[in-house]
Amino acid sequence: MAGKKTAGAGSGLDIAALFEQELQARNEDLRRQAALTMFFKLQPNNKVTVEQFISGLKQHSDVWAAVSEMGILDFAENLVGGSKVKSSAKVDKEPKRTRLSESQKNSLKGIIVSVLSSARDGMSRTEIADNISGDLLSTVGVDRAELANKLRQPLGELVADHKIHTIGEKRLMRYHHGKKK
Repeated sequence: MAGKKTAGAGSGLDIAALFEQELQARNEDLRRQAALTMFFKLQPNNKVTVEQFISGLKQHSDVWAAVSEMGILDFAENLVGGSKVKSSAKVDKEPKRTRLSESQKNSLKGIIVSVLSSARDGMSRTEIADNISGDLLSTVGVDRAELANKLRQPLGELVADHKIHTIGEKRLMRYHHGKKK
């Protein structure tokens, strides 16, 4: 190195030392990430005892430092299938549910009333969802995949307010525009 240079005469800011600290931190992060990636790729079989496996891990200090901080369930899961188990669990898991805001709910109520006003024979909840355009959904901020489920509350409130009415029960229920005659 060429020597320590300071930014400003009396600032006490040592650029070279700060750079070295940042470089060291990134190096440690990269080594930890590489150690965990290597651990995830391990596929031990039953010919290896637990003691042999752990002592093998301890021989590699970077790997042992990363693995020793894991919880026992994470450790076991990664030995069994690691990222395969996690990725399949993420695919099967439903996305986190979110609630409708009042403005979203009111927007959906207006859209529902307008869709039902043009349907003479009424519509089911899923038919209502299918008849709402993508442009309207983007302004409301609701995904098409979760729209049918998100319509339950606004539909219930519209029925309670006598703006729409229902005929039938459960799966055969159809929503109609206006008060019940």
